[in-house]
Amino acid sequence: MKEFAEIWDLIVRSNTFNFVLLVAIFWFLFKKINVSHFIEKLQQDIVNTIENVKKSKELAGEKLSKAKDSVKNLESDIKARLDQADVTAKTISDSIYDSTEKRIEIIKSNVEKTIATEEKSLSAKLTEKAAEAAVAIAKNHIINTLKNRPDLHDKYIDESIQELDRIQL
Repeated sequence: MKEFAEIWDLIVRSNTFNFVLLVAIFWFLFKKINVSHFIEKLQQDIVNTIENVKKSKELAGEKLSKAKDSVKNLESDIKARLDQADVTAKTISDSIYDSTEKRIEIIKSNVEKTIATEEKSLSAKLTEKAAEAAVAIAKNHIINTLKNRPDLHDKYIDESIQELDRIQL
């Protein structure tokens, strides 16, 4: 039995035995699993992938051609749009300038009217103040004159009464 164990140990360690065992396992697996079916399926998938790639290449070529056609006139389109934008900007600029000029004129007119109104108001106030000051000075002058010369007091009263009598007639 010892000899059998040694032989068995020698066989198990041998590369030939391991190779034969591996081939047997593969043969069993290939029998159980339909490898030819998988290979055919894989081959068909590769063929389909190649066809899809050819179709994709054709589509990409068509798209590239369309893209080249659309880009062909790109410079002239950009120039036309820039020219149009320039014209639009000029029109808007002129419109803004005209509108601003009109507003400036309106503001200027309103300022002139306001200044004229304020001048009239100030003139009226100054005239009123001057009149009040003149009346106050005249009043003080009359009071001082009457204090200094009481005889004028009676004279002015008499003259006022005569004036009133003349107005009533």
